[in-house]
Amino acid sequence: MKVEHSQNNRIVQKQAENAAAIERQQRAQENDRAERAANKDQASLSERARLLAKARLSLQEIPDVRTERVSALREQIQTGTYQVPVEQLASIFLKGLGS
Repeated sequence: MKVEHSQNNRIVQKQAENAAAIERQQRAQENDRAERAANKDQASLSERARLLAKARLSLQEIPDVRTERVSALREQIQTGTYQVPVEQLASIFLKGLGS
């Protein structure tokens, strides 16, 4: 049996061409993935939004109840020295009736 080298060369050449084509395709796919990753949607906050976020965080750190004021009022009530601010109370009521 006689083996012809020309046919073997054609087979080897075809395999090399196929391997090169597959390699090009893989590189193209990797480039596409990298490009898509680089072009992902992005969002950025305006300076005003950043300030609002910072203010919100600061407000969360402030307690809802002013414990010093509550303690002082509680003590005044318990000792009988608390004076109802009648004029201020009346003003608040009148504002409420006017709206």
